[in-house]
Amino acid sequence: MTEIVLAHQVDLQTWRQAARHYALAGVPPEALSWRVAQSSEDMPQVFQASASAQAGSQAVLHLPRRLVEWILLGLQCAQAERFDLLYRLVFRVAQENLDLATALDDPDVCRVIQLVEAVKAETRRFRLEFAQIFADSARTVWKTTPAAYVVEGNAAYCMARYAHPWEIRTPYRSMKWDGKTLWFGASAADTTSEPPGGWQQAGHGLWQDWPRTVLAPDRAEVEQTASLERLGAEAMDCRACALWRPASRTVFGEGASSARVMLVGEQPGDQEDLAGRPFVGPAGQVLERALEAAGLSRSTVYVTNAVKHFRFTWRNGRRLHQKPEQDNVQACQMWLDAERRLVRPALIVMMGVTAAQSLLHRPVTISRERSRIFPLSDGSQGLVTVHPSYLLRLPSEADKEREYARFVEDLRCVKTFMDSLP
Repeated sequence: MTEIVLAHQVDLQTWRQAARHYALAGVPPEALSWRVAQSSEDMPQVFQASASAQAGSQAVLHLPRRLVEWILLGLQCAQAERFDLLYRLVFRVAQENLDLATALDDPDVCRVIQLVEAVKAETRRFRLEFAQIFADSARTVWKTTPAAYVVEGNAAYCMARYAHPWEIRTPYRSMKWDGKTLWFGASAADTTSEPPGGWQQAGHGLWQDWPRTVLAPDRAEVEQTASLERLGAEAMDCRACALWRPASRTVFGEGASSARVMLVGEQPGDQEDLAGRPFVGPAGQVLERALEAAGLSRSTVYVTNAVKHFRFTWRNGRRLHQKPEQDNVQACQMWLDAERRLVRPALIVMMGVTAAQSLLHRPVTISRERSRIFPLSDGSQGLVTVHPSYLLRLPSEADKEREYARFVEDLRCVKTFMDSLP
């Protein structure tokens, strides 16, 4: 049996080179064993294994993007089985033509999905707690025990979130940001001593290729995705624009795939970013109340946003909404287009300027185009109205009542249109 020794718990570089070499050579999973180096004496074996795998073959191993995502996330789980499990899937795809799209009941596929979901959940917990701990710039050290090896994969997120220096200590890894350079080190028993072996600058040596938690989407695959459920899963790790770094997660649309009406807003807010669902904060409450007043129900419509990540600025410890930039809207266009393709709504309600411009691809003035139904290029109909958050920002109660009534009237137009459909 051939043993592959990895330099550390998330040694993507060595695992990837070895997996590519042995899978192309047709070496079955049961002929390999994987382990992480336990001491510095193991290090020569790590580099020998890595060099051998790299030199063994220059052939290209083509893997589906879904499997690549699973590898990047799966290597971060705490279970030792992950190395063999992931290689087994690579081998089966390369040598047995396993189709992941039709093998969702396969035991290996089910298990890796379970591990990946656990890593995603731990990533969300890690990010939320990180944000809470270092919201106060006076706090510089955080000691935590993550349930997965998520420190390296969230390095970019942590650097983007807070510019001031901070340090994270876990039982398996330490990470330090001095405001300019990211450093990694082994764990230490306390926060006053330097990690054993000192600090190592990211981008050098073993840390030049740690697995990321997120991926850029493949537009062609997005356009071919066959269900909303799978589309939402693919969007979870999107980094098509810079908003993935500070946001907690992707907030995808929700609703029935057969909904005749699609409501499109601007972007998720603070509560949506935390909950992972669109329109669950104050604006969402206004929307649900207005839908009910118009004789509609949220359960009968599909609700989404033009931008799937929360853009914000920190002020006095709070995350305040910032209007998304044009490149954010353009980056998310493929997700919105795919939602339209799968839902095929008869009517699209564009709530706010960002949503209207994203769908109409031209400058929009709400007051000029509001409250009328007009044809769209794909054969569906469109209606422009205000965003519910606009009603919350109005200065006086009289203004709020007047504009809320107008918003309800716009939604009654939607109800009339729905009732006219065959």
